[in-house]
Amino acid sequence: MIPRLDGQVIVVGGGTGSVGRAVVDVLLFSGARIIVPVRSEAVAERFYLAVDAEVVPRVRTAVGEFNDPAMPRRVAAVARREFGGLDHLVSAIGTPPIGWLNGLDADGVQHAVESNVSAPARFILGMLPHLNGGAPVKRVVAVTATPGLEQGGRPDAWSLGRSFLEGLIQLLRAPGRPGMEFYALRVPRLRTAAATAAGAAPAGPLAGPEVAGYGVARLLAEGADAAIVEAGALPR
Repeated sequence: MIPRLDGQVIVVGGGTGSVGRAVVDVLLFSGARIIVPVRSEAVAERFYLAVDAEVVPRVRTAVGEFNDPAMPRRVAAVARREFGGLDHLVSAIGTPPIGWLNGLDADGVQHAVESNVSAPARFILGMLPHLNGGAPVKRVVAVTATPGLEQGGRPDAWSLGRSFLEGLIQLLRAPGRPGMEFYALRVPRLRTAAATAAGAAPAGPLAGPEVAGYGVARLLAEGADAAIVEAGALPR
């Protein structure tokens, strides 16, 4: 059963991707109001067209790049203007397709980490002052992959990105941020269309993106005892 988040205002970074979009759909079903950062007006238009007309009044977009230092302020301004404030933050950003990683050398992996992970990290950190803590508690959830695929005996960018984000979440959970909680939600690796087309073998149990959406909703509504939470371990 999906918990109720009626009226709560939640930013979903990466909300137009497959996993992020599933998170958006579940949170809208829970009654939340959602803000999705997008790269362009064209992406925003496609996103609105794909959303059920009944929930469009509870959805807003903010246009800009995640690596733009001004983006968190822009998102927060939309939240204040449209919904009166901001309750929670979800990051489903930085998920390079598996098929693309197959051809990366060591330098390419490092570049993938820098380009796909540093941007969400900066975005999360930039958004924190706009959450402000206090009651009710504000929660930040970063969606990551489970222990991942090995490419030629070395970790791929997914694995490195997961480790980076988990370290960030653990750091953020340190004392000194009253009224705020931070989690990394690990979900089963998803077989992407690119990987399927290339005939890639699954790295573990396959699961739909809705697993991530359900897990995010539970964490936002109830929190958890641990910083790193496995989606499959959350009670239904």
